[in-house]
Amino acid sequence: MTLNKEERDRLEDVGFMTCMTLVLMGNYAQTGHFGGPLAYTPFNVAAHLIGPERGGLRYDIRRPKHPFGDKFMMAAGHSVPTCYALYMILGQAMERRFKLTGDKRYAVDPEVALLPIDALGFRRGAGAMKTLLAEQGLDSDPLFGQAKARGIKALSGHAESIDVTNDVNGGPSGVGVATAAGKAAFWDMVGAPISGEEGGPKIIALEGEFAMTEGHAQELKTQALALKVGKRLRVILSDNNAGIDDVLLGGVIPKEFTGYRLHEQWTSYGWNVLTADDGGDYDQIAQTLAEMEKSDPSDRRPMIAIAKTTKGYWPSAVNGQLGSVKQIVSYASHPYGHKMNSEYFVALAESFERRYGISFEGIRKGAVSDPKERLIQFKTNIDKIMSVLDQKGLGDWIADRLVEIGDTVQDSRKIGIDNSSDPFQDERLRVAKLPLEPQKLTAKNPSSGAEKEVSVALFRKPGESLGARRAISEIIRWTNYVTGNRFITLAADLSESINVEHGSLWGHYDPVTNPSGTRVKAAIQEAGNVASAIGLVSQSASVDPNKFAGVWALSGTYGAFTPLMYTPARVWSQQNQDSRFRMGVLHILAGHSGPETAADGRTHFGIFATQVWRLFPRGQVIHLNFWDYNDVAPGYFAAAEIAARDPKVGIIIIEVARPDNVVADRSNFADPDIKAAAKGFYVIRDFAPAGPRHGTVIAQGASSTVNLVKILPRLEAAGINVKIISAISEELFDRQPQSYRDAVLPPAALFDAMVVSTGTRRVMPARNLGPLTDEYSLTSDWDNQWLTGGLEPEVIAEAHLDPDSILAGIQRFAADRDKRLARQADALK
Repeated sequence: MTLNKEERDRLEDVGFMTCMTLVLMGNYAQTGHFGGPLAYTPFNVAAHLIGPERGGLRYDIRRPKHPFGDKFMMAAGHSVPTCYALYMILGQAMERRFKLTGDKRYAVDPEVALLPIDALGFRRGAGAMKTLLAEQGLDSDPLFGQAKARGIKALSGHAESIDVTNDVNGGPSGVGVATAAGKAAFWDMVGAPISGEEGGPKIIALEGEFAMTEGHAQELKTQALALKVGKRLRVILSDNNAGIDDVLLGGVIPKEFTGYRLHEQWTSYGWNVLTADDGGDYDQIAQTLAEMEKSDPSDRRPMIAIAKTTKGYWPSAVNGQLGSVKQIVSYASHPYGHKMNSEYFVALAESFERRYGISFEGIRKGAVSDPKERLIQFKTNIDKIMSVLDQKGLGDWIADRLVEIGDTVQDSRKIGIDNSSDPFQDERLRVAKLPLEPQKLTAKNPSSGAEKEVSVALFRKPGESLGARRAISEIIRWTNYVTGNRFITLAADLSESINVEHGSLWGHYDPVTNPSGTRVKAAIQEAGNVASAIGLVSQSASVDPNKFAGVWALSGTYGAFTPLMYTPARVWSQQNQDSRFRMGVLHILAGHSGPETAADGRTHFGIFATQVWRLFPRGQVIHLNFWDYNDVAPGYFAAAEIAARDPKVGIIIIEVARPDNVVADRSNFADPDIKAAAKGFYVIRDFAPAGPRHGTVIAQGASSTVNLVKILPRLEAAGINVKIISAISEELFDRQPQSYRDAVLPPAALFDAMVVSTGTRRVMPARNLGPLTDEYSLTSDWDNQWLTGGLEPEVIAEAHLDPDSILAGIQRFAADRDKRLARQADALK
C-alpha cells in the first residue's frame, strides 16, 4: 500500500520535526542519546499517523491508555526521545486546533498530553521541575505559559509505561521487548478477535538488533511461538549494526563469521519474517505495516519486520554529508557527546532552517552558560520547531488525523470476559470464606460448554504426608474455579515438579483449540517465562482505570534459579507503582527453596538465591515462606486479598521446599487456628507462666520448623522456657493490629531472640533483631560454606538443622540468656 504525495509529505514533515525536537532536547539537556532515536523516528511517526486500516496504531491521543487501543512498545528504552518529541508535536497540534476552533473533539487533558514545555524536563527529576522556573524568575514569563496548567513533566531517559502511548518500561537486558508475547497472548485469553473491524488490540514493538542478543529478548523467540500469538504481535527490528560501543557484525561478532544472519535467526525459530531495505523510507514503512495488517489471521506465527536503518539518521543528509559537515552515524552517534550548540548541532539545525524557512535563536553563539538564558533559548527554539505546524495546514492535518484514528477506539467491543468487575475480589477468595473440607465442584468450560467434576483440598488432616508444595496446585485451582480461569501459570518445564501442573481446570492453554486452559507450555526459560507473565498481568480490559479486568499469572522454578526472574520483576514493580490504571498481580514461585534441594546437587542449593525477592521497597511485594500444608491456603489468600485491593502490591512471592513432611497437629500449638498463617506470624509455643523466660525463637522454612516442632517435648522435659513463633510473612504480620503484633513479638523480644531458619544469617525473617541474634541463630549458612549435597537428611544434618542440632542450639541460647542481656546492656553504657 503506497502513500499519496500529500501523505508522504506530511509524514516526512512530522518526521523532520520529531528529529529536530529530539536533537534539540539533547543539545540543551547535554545528556541522553540521539543516534538510536533518530533511526526509529520514521517507523515511530508512521505507526502513529498512517491509521489502523493500514497497519498503524489504533489509539486515542485523548485517552492513550484506553484498554482497547493498540499497545505500542518503545522496547529500545534509550530511544524514547523519538517518542517524547513526537508526543510533543501531536500534543501541540491538538492544543493549537482546540484553541483555534473551540471544538472539544480536539481537547486533550494537559495531565495526559505531552507538550513542548515538557522538553525542559528531559532527563530531569520531578522534584526539580516543581521549582525550575521559579528559581530563575521565569514562572510568570509568557514563554513558559504552558507550565501554568500542570507544571513541567519529568521525562525519564528510558521509556516508561506512563509515557503517552508507550506501554512498556524499556530496558535493561532486553526486558522491554521480552514482555511482548504475554501482552499479545492476553488479548487471545480474554477473547478479543485478532482481525476484522473488531480486531485487535495488536502490539507493535520497536527494538534493535543489539538488544535482541540479550537473554530475555532471545527467549521471546520461543515464548511468542509457544503462545501462538500470530499477527497480534508485530516486532519492528531496527537493523543498523550499531550498539553503544561497537558494531555487531565485524565488531562483537568477528567479520570472518559470515553465518550470523538476523533473518535466518528468526525464521529458524518459526517466525513470520518481513524485510525492508530502507527503514527511513516512508513508502517502504507503510508497505511493511500494511503487509503485516493484511496477513492471514489463522497464521499463528508471530511477526517481525527487519528494517535496515541508520543509527544517526537525518532526513536531509545526502551521501553522509550535511553540507560540508560529515554525518555522524553508527555507534558514535549513541551518546550525546557534543557541546551545547556545537558545530554538528548547528549543521543539523541549519538543514531544518533551510527546509522550513525559520531561524533558531542564539545557536551560532556557542554554549549558553547562564541557566536562565539556557531555558529561554531552549523553549524559544522548541517553539520555532512547533511553528512549522502553521505551515501548509500541517497542524490541522495532524489534529484531524488524530481525531479520526481516536474515534475508532470505542468503550464497547467484543471480548470473552465480563470487563465490568474484578473476579479476584470475589468473597470466596477471602480467608474467612475458605472451605476447610475438601470440595467436589462442577466446573464449566466457558469456550466449549463442557462440564466436569473437580476436587479442591485447601486443608488436610494432621498426620498426612503432604508437604507445603502439594498445596500450590490447590490454591491455583480454587482461584481458577472462582475467577473463571483467570490464573495463568508459566513454569520452566517444571510444572509438575513444583506443583502447579494441576492448578488448571482445563489443561494446557492454546488460543485456537483450548483458550480456557491456564497452564502455558513453557521451555526452561526463567527470564522469558516471567517476562511473558508480566506481559499478561500488565494488561486490563476494564474501561474504568480504577477497576481491574484481566488475569493474574505465576511463573515458577527451583528457588536457586529464581534470580533469573528478578530483573524483569524489578522493572515490573516500578511499572506497577506508577501505573495510571489497575493491573494484575505477578506471582513468583520458588518451588524448591531451602537447603533441601541440595540433594540434587550443590548448584540447586537454594538459600542465598531466594534472598533477591526481599530486594523491593517495603509494602510493594508480599513474601510468603511456608513450612506446613495447612499454612498455604490461609497465608496465600491473605496476601491475595490484600493485592486485589491495594494497587501498591504488584508481586506475591511464594517459597516452599521439596520434602513431603507430615501435616502438623496444631491442637497443642499456642495458636491452634488452622488459618493462623493469614496473620503472618503466629505462636507455636508460648512461655510457660511459671519460671524464668529464656527468650524467643523465630522459625522459618520447612525442615527447620518441622524439626523444631519435633523437639517440643524435649524442650519441655529440659525445662527450657522459650516462646516459638512461626514466621510465614513479615508483610502479612505488619498489617495486623498493633495489639496482635505486640502479643506475638513485642519490641523488647527483638533483643532476646534467636532464629532457626533454612534461609541465611544475612536475611532474617524479622527486621530490627538485636545485635546478638546472629550469634545464637541456626541457619543453613552457619559455617559460610556451600553445602556438599547428598540425601535430604544428610543435607539437613550438614546444615545443622536436624532435631539434635536445633535442641543444642536452643539449649545454648537459653543457658546464656543472662549473659546475652548483660552484654547488650553493657554495650549501651
